[in-house]
Amino acid sequence: MDLVRKSGITARDYLANLDPRYLECFWQKGKWRQIHGDGKAETYGAYVARSMETTTAIPEYRIQVLYLKKPMLNFTLPGSINKDGTSNPPTPQEVIDALAIELTNIGVYHFFCLMMEEDAKMIDEVTECPYVVGNKIILQLEGRPVQATIVKTFEPWTQSCAMVLSFDSDLSSLGIKGNVVLKIYDRRFSTKLRSIYKITGPWTPEIERDLYEFLCSDKGMEFTIEYEKACIKQREEDYCFMPTIVEEDTEEQDQQNTCEQEGTNGNDNVSSKGNWYNLSMISNKLLSPLLYAYKMASRGLFCAIRLFLTGVTAVVPWGRHKIIDIETQDINRKNEVKGDNSTKNHGTTGEQQTNNLDAAVGDAGGSEDEEGKWDHRREEIDAYVHKQFYYESELEAYETMKDLQDISIPRMFARTKILGPKCTQGQPFSRYFEHPGILMEYIEGFPLPELPKNAPKKAWQPIVDKAIEIVNEIMRHGVLNDDTNVRCFIVQPDPANDPDLDSDSEYKFKLAMIDFGHTRFRRQYLPGEDWRWWEAQNDAEGAIGLIMHRRLGEVCEGVYLYEETPYCKSLQHDYMREECSQERPTPRTE
Repeated sequence: MDLVRKSGITARDYLANLDPRYLECFWQKGKWRQIHGDGKAETYGAYVARSMETTTAIPEYRIQVLYLKKPMLNFTLPGSINKDGTSNPPTPQEVIDALAIELTNIGVYHFFCLMMEEDAKMIDEVTECPYVVGNKIILQLEGRPVQATIVKTFEPWTQSCAMVLSFDSDLSSLGIKGNVVLKIYDRRFSTKLRSIYKITGPWTPEIERDLYEFLCSDKGMEFTIEYEKACIKQREEDYCFMPTIVEEDTEEQDQQNTCEQEGTNGNDNVSSKGNWYNLSMISNKLLSPLLYAYKMASRGLFCAIRLFLTGVTAVVPWGRHKIIDIETQDINRKNEVKGDNSTKNHGTTGEQQTNNLDAAVGDAGGSEDEEGKWDHRREEIDAYVHKQFYYESELEAYETMKDLQDISIPRMFARTKILGPKCTQGQPFSRYFEHPGILMEYIEGFPLPELPKNAPKKAWQPIVDKAIEIVNEIMRHGVLNDDTNVRCFIVQPDPANDPDLDSDSEYKFKLAMIDFGHTRFRRQYLPGEDWRWWEAQNDAEGAIGLIMHRRLGEVCEGVYLYEETPYCKSLQHDYMREECSQERPTPRTE
């Protein structure tokens, strides 16, 4: 909005960037329907209605421009009379000319202020955590909104919000039958995420509104893009990953992605957009502030002009905005064995990563605002960047271990997301307000640490041994879970088991490992890297065997005995003896 004020853009300059051919093309295809009275108020659009009060021979048509269901502009235009006495509505060019006059009268900047006020109301629609048992949420699944009811939540929230859902519609085509688990990576309510990255205070609607206004500015987008690059670079250094190429978030890339998703030819779209498209390409590189101002107004005024077609509405083709009417560790084993600490210590914790990023922030173009401090807007961007790391790691882990799904890990049904407020959808920064998630199999059982309360003593040894087997099986897939912990295993007893824990009958169970947000992959390291060194440092097997040996020994000594597998022994011998160097080996080049 500040860019519009500073640029001094006129209504005529703004409207000159809209190609009237699109209105003409739409007129030829659909023909504006003449309606009496005020008509119906849709989400977005400009409507043409014939006035009932006219007493002149030439009919008048009422033009109404709506933004987020609210009328923003109203004016009338004369039509024309044919020789046979029938009337025609104003031509597309006449509508554009009239809109230019109206915008000039009220002032473009003033109109932008009105739009921002409406956007703020949309941002404030969510005022508290929606992930409550009994609430309904809208997910985007295969490009369409799907409604689900929250049946159960797994609190406290960590780096994601996990819950059990029951879908209100049949999704058997996706293999979904019955309840499923949703892990939604929502920076607003992932309390542990906000704690790790030292975000001041809980999320509020005011924070979201400030973030929206920040990203609407050229300075905000500049900072965000540079900061994301700095975080990726810092993460690569912390984890010794191979360097990756960070691509610019350009309009050309957006256009290519849109063409791929819609199955169209990019060149066809370029030619059809004509001068407007060419201007946007140039402006993106040279006049990005002005371009963004154009985009903001385009979405509000023209991007979604809807015309009545026998009860069906449509969107003019220049709008890329999609309208959606319905929304949806090195482990410290010694302390653990002694009972001093029941949690793992990563070689690089999230908190340490945050501290390491302080230096990178200085290079992230405009890291300090006018007051010279790291404020809550930038904290939210920090939370977004790191929750994306967790989401992408978990998603890749499930895709890497497809053959283990429904056997050693839950089955993943689909990726999904919750859209942000409507005023953010289709914007260059829309992803910062979206919340990605993963739908997976719901395994009803108990966590491994609760083994003594839920399973007979005779089952302790085979259950923990199975957990160790799963850990090693996952490592053989080139996956290292830095957060391997006894809490990562769910034991699902067979319903046919005898409820009497002292019974002599066989105890049957299914065991699955969950939580892969803190994961690294073999592909992230150089081809000559000694991957076994990383496995030794991680010691995922010890994170299960040693801890359960101590915990179960406190309940009943001697029932469970942990013995290292031959592979674990070889790792310890080759890398973890006192005489072994603890420095990372130089990657082999042969």
